[in-house]
Amino acid sequence: MRLSVWGAGAVAAALVACNPGPSAPSDNGGKNGEEMVTVTVTDASYNVTFEYSTPKSFAVSRSALPDFPQSVAEREMLQAINAERARGGVCPSGAFPAAAPLQFEASLHKAATLYGRELAASGKLELPHRSRVDNRVPSQRMVDAGYRPVPPSGIQWVFGESLAAGMNLNSPAEVIAAWKVSPSHCAALFEKVLDGTAAQVTGAAGTYWVLNIAGW
Repeated sequence: MRLSVWGAGAVAAALVACNPGPSAPSDNGGKNGEEMVTVTVTDASYNVTFEYSTPKSFAVSRSALPDFPQSVAEREMLQAINAERARGGVCPSGAFPAAAPLQFEASLHKAATLYGRELAASGKLELPHRSRVDNRVPSQRMVDAGYRPVPPSGIQWVFGESLAAGMNLNSPAEVIAAWKVSPSHCAALFEKVLDGTAAQVTGAAGTYWVLNIAGW
């Protein structure tokens, strides 16, 4: 089995608006005159800064998108991760208290599935977090997939990605056990955010798992 350390830790996000204030809208107009906000994200893990526009009323989606359904195996993986979070745990870097369960988020699932497909299509058990196809990093992939919340101004928030790959890697317990011996992977399991998903993709070289978490 191969593991890859989770992609992005704390990411700074600041609202860019035409008027001062933590939730002031930009002067961009959305569909039907909906207020739009421009968010600037600085991802220090990859030395990347980018912007996205999003409706001020943006809400996460708890139902899977039609083209990116959640499989039984993926649902079981998220349940297993939440069981770990409910217990809290001891990682190589220290003890972590119990955390609230991750709640499935559709756009994160789309991002995780698409990147799993990219990794599987490579035919290699290699797990880079920066895409070798378009050079995007986890935070960019999640935003591009539709995860575009409106964070409080200046907040430190998380776009986290954990990867695992191996032949016949189907057991949630096996993947979680491997993640727990890695300081960064283990800490990611207990990150105090609410939005998350796990995607499974199988290719010629083996089975790939992508865990995406995000929030503040």
